[in-house]
Parts: sequence; C-alpha cells; structure tokens
Amino acid sequence: MVLVADDNEVAQRLCRRVLEKAGYGVLIASDGLQAVDLALAQNPNVILMDVAMPGMDGLEAMRRIKAERPEMRVVIASAHSMASDRERFLAAGADDVLSKPFRLGDLVAVVAKLTAKPSS
Repeated sequence: MVLVADDNEVAQRLCRRVLEKAGYGVLIASDGLQAVDLALAQNPNVILMDVAMPGMDGLEAMRRIKAERPEMRVVIASAHSMASDRERFLAAGADDVLSKPFRLGDLVAVVAKLTAKPSS
C-alpha cells in the first residue's frame, strides 16, 4: 500500500494510475494533517510526500509520522532539487527524494526498492 500525499489533484490521479498499474494499493491525502492521520491509521508500506501542501507541510507531516512510526518509509517529492535540498530532506528523515517533475517510472522504481524484502 502506498500513501500519496499531494494537494495537486492531477498529480494524485497520475500517481494512483501508475502505482495501481504496477500492482500497488493507493491511498490519497490532500494535506499534511490528512497524511499523518491516514499513515498512522492505515500503516502504508511507503508514503510519497509532497513538501508544499496547505496547512501542515510535508516535512512536518513526515516528522510527526516518523515520531510515531520510525520504520515507515517516506519518499519526499519536491520541486526543490538542489543537492542541499536533497541532503536536508534526507537529514529530516526521508528514505529517498524524487525531484519534481519526476518520471512515473522513477516513482515505481523507488517504491519497489523501498518495499523489497532483503535477501537472506
């Protein structure tokens, strides 16, 4: 299950379509507070978190989720694509970062990487 947290309805629909086609269930949150509530209630495998959302931004939402469930995997999606931004997102607790606009294939690859079972 993947939680897509983005206030842009077009981005929500595109992500849902490509992730469902790849075999993932998808939950949608339109703001940071809704993302926190859904993440803690539904326990998705991966969260795709936009940074710029109304109300609570994606970084604060991620911090709150990680405070309760540090094992939860979060991918930050942001138009801020400088190396320093990526480092800041990773330091804040993100498991990976996708720079917007990203290729939908890259989204599926990141989700697959984060949901892969480690080989023994």
